[in-house]
Formats: sequence, C-alpha cells, structure tokens
Amino acid sequence: MKINSVSSALNFTAQDKNVEFNANKKKKEKKYKDPLANWPMRGLGYTNDIGVAINEIAPTAATLFWVPALMYFGADVYDKYKNKGNKYDPNAQRAFKQAVFQAFASIILPTVFGHIGQSAFSQIDKYKGEKISTNAKEQTLRFIKHHAQDHDIVKDGDKAQVLEKFENNFNIFFSKKKESYQGNNIFTKIYDKLLCNCKRGAIANSNEERLKNFAKKEFENILEHGNSTDIIKSNLDKKIFKFKAWKSLGSFTALLLTVKPIDMFTENIIIKKCVEPQMKKLNAHSNIEKQQENNNTQTTKK
Repeated sequence: MKINSVSSALNFTAQDKNVEFNANKKKKEKKYKDPLANWPMRGLGYTNDIGVAINEIAPTAATLFWVPALMYFGADVYDKYKNKGNKYDPNAQRAFKQAVFQAFASIILPTVFGHIGQSAFSQIDKYKGEKISTNAKEQTLRFIKHHAQDHDIVKDGDKAQVLEKFENNFNIFFSKKKESYQGNNIFTKIYDKLLCNCKRGAIANSNEERLKNFAKKEFENILEHGNSTDIIKSNLDKKIFKFKAWKSLGSFTALLLTVKPIDMFTENIIIKKCVEPQMKKLNAHSNIEKQQENNNTQTTKK
C-alpha cells in the first residue's frame, strides 16, 4: 500500500509538472501578429485614401498623403516576400499575392469609390435648391470668375449692357459644352460621370433654363456686391471652396462605407478566386516541366 501511494504521488507530481510545462509552452508560443497589418502601422495604408478625399480642396496636400501610403505598400510587400510569419522564408509568389492585394484594396478600388462618392454627392444637389448638380454650379462659377477678370465688369458703367454681354457669352459656353459632350462615346461618358467629376458633362447634362437662371442670378449678385475685381474673385473662390468641400465629404463618406467591403472583396474574390488558382496552375505546370527535365537527365545518364 505504501508503494502504491508513493507511485500515485509521483504520478500526480509528474502530471502537475506536465501541466505547468504545457502552460509555459503555450505562453511562449503566442500567435504571430503582423505589425504591418495592425494599427497604428496599418493606418499608413489609408493615407492615400485621405489624399483622394481632399484632392478637391487641397491638391498639393493630397499628393503628399500618397508618400507614406506608397512607403507602407513597399514595406508590406517586401516583408511578405522575406518572411512567412516570424520566420525567414523568401517567397516571390507570396510577395506577388500581397502586391495584388495592396494594389486593389489600397489604391485602385478606394480611388474609384472616392471619386464615385464625389459624383454621388454632386448629384444630390439636383434634388434641392436650384436643382443643379454641384459640379455644374462649380463650373458655372468658374466661368463667371474668368468672365469678370477678362471683361473688367467693375469699370463698365452700364450694368444692363454688362449683363447682356455675360448672357451672350454664357449661351455660347453652354452650346459648346453641349456639342462637345454629345460627340463622346458611351465609355467616355461613364468614365466622366463616375471618375472625373463630370468635367465634360456637368454643364451639358444640366437643365438649360435652370442653369442659365442660376448663372444670371450669381452674376447679378457679384455686380451688386463686388466693388473690385479682387473682391469678386474672393467671393467666388469662397463659394467654389464650399462646393469642393461638399464633394470631399462625399468622398470621405464613400471610403468609410466601403473600406471593409473592399478588403473582403479583394481577399475573397480577387485573391482567392482569381490570383491563387492561376498561381496553382503555374506551379503545377512548373512542376511538370521540372519532372520532365529530371526524367530526361536520368535517361541520358543511363
């Protein structure tokens, strides 16, 4: 009985030690966390999205926001080439897959949706106020700004004549925009509408009567309140900035709504459904060629 008791005690002691050893082992073998895939480093990958959003109101700053993003993309791709988790294991295919992921998830798709957000918010203006898109209003104010600078409307005494000259010039401007836009093919029109803030079609697609009334009202307003060309320019720039800020808000909204879906779409569709199957085919083809070479080498030796 004593012997059994001692052996039982030894067994319990051994089990306790095994439990402690396994617990310590689990603590040491923590799951690897990619520092580039977690915040705050992951945030660098979104700076170009901010650049897309603020491009309308601050184009120079928008360009600078691409610098940390591109540096992050390069570091991430190189890290995936060099390491598999926390182990050194160079692999070109792994790097290529990560490069494709970053290209779509961080550059191409966010840029597309950012511009779509701007276009969508521009169209919202068609359902309120003058019922004219933000882009059309902005381009109209730009025309008024250039017209005021070219014709020095402040010095001209007869306001009725100044207004008539403006209306004639705006009619010509509208007609040219209409004719030019109608000559474009369907793909150019879609690209212009979704990704170019309707630079070609904003004026052409607007209701002619509403747009001309808006232009006339804005021009009359600057005639009444503008005592100098500089004041007119400053007032118009403030209005144009508000339109740009509204479109930037649309870009931010679109990016916030699509950031997760974009990552999921890129990972589950582009990578898993398109890239990985093609890589497997290439690997299989490469293995067949290597096997044939080995067989030919063995045959030659015999």
